[in-house]
Amino acid sequence: MRALLVLLAVSILALAVPASGDEIIVWLNGSGGGDFMLSPVVLSGTAMIDYADPGLWSITVPDAAFPVDPVAREQYIWDNFYASNYFLDPPRWIGHFGTGVTVDGHDIPATLPELNELYVEHTGIGTMVGVCSIEIQVDDLDGDGELDENEWCQNSSLSGLVILIREGTGRYDGYCGEGYYFGTRTIDCPNTDESWMFGMDLWLEPCPSPVENASWGTIKALYQ
Repeated sequence: MRALLVLLAVSILALAVPASGDEIIVWLNGSGGGDFMLSPVVLSGTAMIDYADPGLWSITVPDAAFPVDPVAREQYIWDNFYASNYFLDPPRWIGHFGTGVTVDGHDIPATLPELNELYVEHTGIGTMVGVCSIEIQVDDLDGDGELDENEWCQNSSLSGLVILIREGTGRYDGYCGEGYYFGTRTIDCPNTDESWMFGMDLWLEPCPSPVENASWGTIKALYQ
């Protein structure tokens, strides 16, 4: 894939206009959030698309395996998505919500049975449906290998890879693609709700062949 995992909240200028041939480049600037302690886990918000147009976005995390009890749920999320993914240079944990990835030569195994569902609505223009990973970097500020509350609640780097799959409408009907997003996540401690801000770059082109009768589950499985 041309998109690599990006863990720095930086700004990239991308002209959101059709490229050569039938390719479309889309830039999305999103804000919003949600709460991993609530089931179902749905992160959502508003967006500016192509620097000018309004839009909406949502990411749904498959949380069927998460405990219902809040204390047990919080511990489960830390143990299964963060604790074993500790890096030394710089010292940090990476919470990986996805089907496996390699970071700095370290293999992070699959933590979810499938990727997170992504929905993007470009108001008045069309919609896109796909899947994505979530990577949240929590810095170990004192480098002691122990999570402190101020480390958990601070601004954390947010990123992920995106795959868009044959369920577009309007301008995006018949288009497939890939991309990435990056930004920040803040937790409203002592509450557990999160605020997200991110930019998303997408590269779209006509799908290689129609898939008229495939179910959404079958299509997603092709990309696991």
